[in-house]
Amino acid sequence: MHSKRTPVALAAFVALALAGCTTGPDYRRPALDLPPAYAVAASAPQPAETAVLDTAWWSAFGDPQLDALVHDVLANNPDLRIAAHRVEQLDAFLQVARSEQGPQVAYEGQRTRDTLSENRQSPLNRGTQPVDNNYTISGGISWELDLWGKLRRSDESAFANLMAGQEGRRALEMAMVAKAAAGYLRLLSLDMELELLKRSVQVEADTVALAQSRFDSGGSSELPVLHARSVWQQRGAEIPAKEAEIAAMENALGALAGRNPGPVPRARLDALRLPVVPAGLPADLIAQRPDLREREQELVSANARIGIAKAQFYPTISLTSSSGFASNELGKLDQLTSNFGSFGLHFFGPVFSSGRLSGQVREAEALQRQAAVEFLKSVQLALHEVQDALVKRQKTEGQLLLRDENIAVLQRQRDVALRRYELGRDDYFDVLDAERSLASGLQLQNQTRYARADALVSLYKALGGGWSLPAVTATTASTAQSTTSPR
Repeated sequence: MHSKRTPVALAAFVALALAGCTTGPDYRRPALDLPPAYAVAASAPQPAETAVLDTAWWSAFGDPQLDALVHDVLANNPDLRIAAHRVEQLDAFLQVARSEQGPQVAYEGQRTRDTLSENRQSPLNRGTQPVDNNYTISGGISWELDLWGKLRRSDESAFANLMAGQEGRRALEMAMVAKAAAGYLRLLSLDMELELLKRSVQVEADTVALAQSRFDSGGSSELPVLHARSVWQQRGAEIPAKEAEIAAMENALGALAGRNPGPVPRARLDALRLPVVPAGLPADLIAQRPDLREREQELVSANARIGIAKAQFYPTISLTSSSGFASNELGKLDQLTSNFGSFGLHFFGPVFSSGRLSGQVREAEALQRQAAVEFLKSVQLALHEVQDALVKRQKTEGQLLLRDENIAVLQRQRDVALRRYELGRDDYFDVLDAERSLASGLQLQNQTRYARADALVSLYKALGGGWSLPAVTATTASTAQSTTSPR
């Protein structure tokens, strides 16, 4: 009767163990104080054709060369490859953590040969052989019953760490892409600076020629010639420095994309298509930022580790079983008389730890509170970054409008000076002065145009992508699901 009841009782005990309670608090997202929308509005309504995808946001600039650069960065950047391998490591750790919830089965085989001395002080008993061979083959099962949820909390923590690793890799991708895009825009701006610098040098060369002509004809002293030549030389010396700056930026972008040093194919800054930012961007767009999702998953993991620490107060209970065959002759190893086995219930637990276990719980709780503050801090920082990028974009938009209007005035001023010179009313020096003013205005226009494009890159980075609301909703839902279930 006892042998028939044992399997039934064991099955009931295992079922009770698998449905046991889980120690520690369940995760709850901290309350976020988010405004309904960002305060800075767009300068114009967003047309339907300018809607930006949350993925491949850089394609909104309409530059195939930039697309190719970003593709190489995502494919070949060594830091991104290291991050991908780290995710593989975390995935393997999750597999290890989950394996602890199942039975562990092992086998063992052994062959020993014992030789006894026949010349020792106490002789061998009659019939005792000095040489003894033993053959053993066995298998065993050990299964820890997760009555208190320690293993489930360990699984939850490992899964959250994996999710944090994946989001960390995406955050690094976002940072690398933004760095590549910003560097590419800076390179285009440097190209324009070099072009305008060469134009300025030519203006100064014309000034030197005109001053020299006047001096040769006796119309002026040599002082204007020397002054004009000095300015021309100073401006000309800026060209090699600018070319070196361009080469350094090309090499930096090449290293970022895993390329060898060399030129970077590119377009012109004034040929880029800059998308219009829609008005009333909702503040919860930052939910798509991978760095914020990484911080939250770290909070989920820290929360689960509280349960792991609290479970140490309870006993660890395991089912153990072993069975095998042993014989001193290999030919008898498979006989039923050589069989041996055991089955048992093993448990152990703490009685007194001098405060070690309670200290571990307090430590886990403190780490969880730190992670919560880090998460809330990251959310606030993200809101400020988006607001700063929106303000910068809006202000550079207005600034560029004034720059464009100023260029129109400067061009008109140059044309009037040239016409008056052709009519003999003014000196050619007035034309050169107008050319200098126009060149300076074009430099400022180029700087503002670059600042406006760079502000868009900063905005994309701050938002974690574009502003396509359906994609954001799907991402948010996926994130919420991943934080509520470790499976």
